[in-house]
Amino acid sequence: METHIILVVASILLSGGCIGLVIVRLTNPFFRGAGWLGATFASGALGAAVFTLRLSQMGNFAVLSAYSLILLGFVLLYLCFLDLYALERHLPKLGTSLLLLQVLVYVAFRHFHGLAQLTVVVFGISVALQAGENALLLKRTNPKGMDAPVWFNVTLLLCLAVFNIARSLIVLLRGFRVNPQLPNPLEAAAAVVFLGSAIGLGFGVFWMEGHQIRLKLEQLANIDPLTGIHNRRSFIALCEQELLKTSRSGEVFSLMMFDLDHFKEINDRYGHRTGDTVLCAVVEKLRNSVRNIDIVGRWGGEEFVALLPKADAEAAMIVAHRLRYHVDSIALPSPDRKSVV
Repeated sequence: METHIILVVASILLSGGCIGLVIVRLTNPFFRGAGWLGATFASGALGAAVFTLRLSQMGNFAVLSAYSLILLGFVLLYLCFLDLYALERHLPKLGTSLLLLQVLVYVAFRHFHGLAQLTVVVFGISVALQAGENALLLKRTNPKGMDAPVWFNVTLLLCLAVFNIARSLIVLLRGFRVNPQLPNPLEAAAAVVFLGSAIGLGFGVFWMEGHQIRLKLEQLANIDPLTGIHNRRSFIALCEQELLKTSRSGEVFSLMMFDLDHFKEINDRYGHRTGDTVLCAVVEKLRNSVRNIDIVGRWGGEEFVALLPKADAEAAMIVAHRLRYHVDSIALPSPDRKSVV
């Protein structure tokens, strides 16, 4: 009865989690992935609920339905990660193929005496493949500053994949009767692993969402919204860090500041939209004139600054002349088709 009790608890917990996520999604439309995560929990809850029924009366179709619902949950989790990363949502080809494979195996071998064991094996391999694809998506699109929550989810998914492969091998080599009403250590362990994974992945998604919110707030506080470079507050903080570092190492660094002459005339004559375009073009030239380790910022209005680590005055002058040459080469068409800069 241990497996049956675990499945009942899993169904209740996942159902409660699904309801909670629906409430979160309705009250906070900016929480990415909450809707798909709720669908994931709902699918898992239904799968666990089917397993709590009397399988001897429903036959192998109940086993197929339960496993397909649980596998569907991992496919929906893939969509949750796409939504969380604000990527284009598309039909998961691998997940759809694995769900179809589960059904085809049942149809092809429905009169086979070992259908239950074969279904378990196919399900375990399918979950392992889908969990691996989810982990690959997280790792491949991991944004900067989210290493900890991403690796937590990746590790959890890979451990789940390894467990399912091991379980499939055990079932394939030794076999067992699929019946949650009977004591079965392997199935009890599987129920605990899937329930723990669902709770862990739910926590991991919230962890990733929290990191994303923090990164967005930091960007709003430190990045100039028009040009995408550091604002004055952020630039001063970076200069203080560089000053502290160079005071210990004895290395030199340079600061460069410049502004655009007659910029007000551009705004007055061509409008602020054209003036914003000019500022963005200047920032692009600024980025092309410095090294990857250099830091550029907008001091205010048409004033810009650059921090050049490990650069003396002579090197800074070379950068300044290069920047002036690049800015002189800017030629943006105005509404009257005359050159603005």
